[in-house]
Parts: sequence; C-alpha cells; structure tokens
Amino acid sequence: MASRNKKIGYGLCSIAVFLILIGTIGVSFQDEVNDIPTPNTPRVVYFSDEPMPDNPVSFLFTAKASISWDRSDIYLVIADGEKKEQCDNISPIELISPSSVECKVEDSEYEEVGIDNSTGIDWKVENGDYYVGIGTLSNEIPEDLELNVEYDVRLTLSITGFFTFILIAVCGYVLIKYD
Repeated sequence: MASRNKKIGYGLCSIAVFLILIGTIGVSFQDEVNDIPTPNTPRVVYFSDEPMPDNPVSFLFTAKASISWDRSDIYLVIADGEKKEQCDNISPIELISPSSVECKVEDSEYEEVGIDNSTGIDWKVENGDYYVGIGTLSNEIPEDLELNVEYDVRLTLSITGFFTFILIAVCGYVLIKYD
C-alpha cells in the first residue's frame, strides 16, 4: 500500500508541476478564416450564425484572443447573444437610418469593437455565447466582397488555476512524504 501512495504522490506532483509550467508559459492556437462575405449595407453590423467557442475552463485557464483582418474599410465587433438578438430583430428602416447608432460601429453595447485592422481586437474570452460581427466603415458599398481574418488564442493559467495546481502538488508531496 505504501508504494502505491508514493506512485500516486509522484504522479500528482508531476502533473501539477507540468501544468503550472505550461500554464505560466502559455499555449497559443493560431488559425485563419478566409473569404468571409462582407456586408453590402453601409455601416450596418452583420453577425455570424454560430457563436465563438467559449472558455469552459475559465476558472483554471485564461484565454485571450487577438483578431486581425486584411481590410481597412471593415470593422469587427464582438457582442453577446442578447445584443446579437437585438440587432437581428431591428427594423431595416432603423438599420439604414443615419441618426440611429444601434447596431452600428458607434453602438456602445458591444463587448469589443475593432475599427483599425492594423491593431485588430484583443479580447479576453468569456464563458457564454459571443458572436463576431462585421460591418463597413464607409457609407458606400465596398468594392471587395471578401474578408480574411486571422486569430490567435493564447491560454495561460489563471490565479485560481495556480492555486489549484499548487494544492494538488502539496497533496502529492504529502502522499510521498507521509507514506
């Protein structure tokens, strides 16, 4: 029985130290989405049908997304499900009204807004349904009808994750020491 506890202790310590090191350094995932159709209504935001992947282990790992795109006449927003639903249900007259700011780049109810394609968007990925929306900055219909987006998601260990894995390492040490 004694050697089994030591093996479990060494296993817990090894896993905890490995995850603390990897979590401190961070892990990055990069990808791109090409040939996204751009909106043909000036200054109006159109959202994706599917929500962005969320962070189901946000209590252990922090995810930060950096998003950039290849066109300076397009802006990008991130909105929660409630804001997307509001924009989906807004009347077409209100959408094209020059006096309305709802569901346009000036709307302050978005989670993040990226107007400049050279700086992009940096967003801490939250748990829940969040949608990416795109729109044109000019009042004219864009000449190019496709958009290419690159993103990088970086996972690092959260404060809670550090404490959790340190606690697991201590439990492993206790199993080793007091065998």
